[in-house]
Amino acid sequence: MTTGLRLSGDSDQPMSSHLDELTGRAGLLLFALMSSSLLWMWWIDDVLAQYLQLLSPCSIEECLSVYAPAEWVAMRWLSIVLLGLVSIIPIICWQALSFAKPGLLPRERRWLGFFIILGGGCGMLLIAMTMAWLLPYLMLIGHESGATAGVVASYDAVEMLRLSLAVAAVELVVLLALMASILAGVTGLMSESNVTWWRWRLHGISLFLIWAAIPSHLTGVRLLTMIVSSTMLEASILPFTSSLFVSRALPPGEGILDAEGGLRRMAVVSCMCAGACQLDAGAWLPESMASHQANALCLSADERDELIEEARFQRWTDILITGCDSTPLPEHLQQSMDALSVRLRGLSLLDIVASRPDGRIDHLDLELALATVSDPWPQNRVSARVLDVVIDGPLHIAESFPWGLVLESGSRFARTDVLPFEETGADVILHLGPQNA
Repeated sequence: MTTGLRLSGDSDQPMSSHLDELTGRAGLLLFALMSSSLLWMWWIDDVLAQYLQLLSPCSIEECLSVYAPAEWVAMRWLSIVLLGLVSIIPIICWQALSFAKPGLLPRERRWLGFFIILGGGCGMLLIAMTMAWLLPYLMLIGHESGATAGVVASYDAVEMLRLSLAVAAVELVVLLALMASILAGVTGLMSESNVTWWRWRLHGISLFLIWAAIPSHLTGVRLLTMIVSSTMLEASILPFTSSLFVSRALPPGEGILDAEGGLRRMAVVSCMCAGACQLDAGAWLPESMASHQANALCLSADERDELIEEARFQRWTDILITGCDSTPLPEHLQQSMDALSVRLRGLSLLDIVASRPDGRIDHLDLELALATVSDPWPQNRVSARVLDVVIDGPLHIAESFPWGLVLESGSRFARTDVLPFEETGADVILHLGPQNA
């Protein structure tokens, strides 16, 4: 029994190796931040002077002052660090994606990639537009309103910079929270079954960052901003909790009850076995069972990871592989299913394909194979379930596929115990094994 999921690309490494990798990447980012900050030290005075000239609604000499020199020095150093941080955003995104990607499921990798690329690009564009156009425009409107009322304006340079950084930070937090929720819904990570998990994290993190970004003396503005942010974020979450956007084939709370009254969420995986078993089981399954498709689970690492992801998100309890009996599947897949408490079995339809001269297989073979499954269905009902399948030829019954059996046109095969079929009609052919002979 394994203690966690194992993807196809995972390898057994001690925790210290991951910590060493994290330390190395963090050291690289720290070095890049220090280097870029040192470069910005040479131009910070010119940058601040140019931005204050752009932000101030009047000439700097007339209405802009520094009332707290110590705060100005602190703002100057903060600006150096922030500019250095903005300069290395591409490196931060690259290192974050490289470090997290090996341990993520396919859907999570898509979400993280879209979030980093779109979030980084849209965030930079929003900050640039806010600080270069929106804030100067708002400052000009406020200055003209005060001049109309006869107020003589005198602005604090530190407070203007602090306000502009707070506005940009709040906008960035709200934008990233909205993009995280929308991308989670689009990629299928968020649905009705796990929306509470997403709500706690998105609302909690975004509200905390907004509370920290807005100055403490702006209590009313902080409260209003948090309310508006929560409303917008909730509006972006709600559409993905409806059935229209749910990507799961088996809705939450549905499945098959076993003999003990437990809910079994069963899925049939139509593995094509690289073209050898061409059968799509999804069209013939009852609504109480989920379906999944794969071309070759034994050969494709990505398809195995996708199966692990579907089993985890849909909370499957049983998986039936159409092609084989599940024993040829790689060990890491079976360990991951054990970690998820998923019972992995197979229908072995490849035996039927190999026994037919034309290699044909259809939905009747699938129905017979499902009828022989004794869990969660009772064992004493297997024979009745098999005989309920309407076929147009003889039915071969055996506990294992008989060596050399050729299924002619119309012949079918069911893999189960032969004893309950001894009193049936002439169309049932029993193949007794050594233990029944």
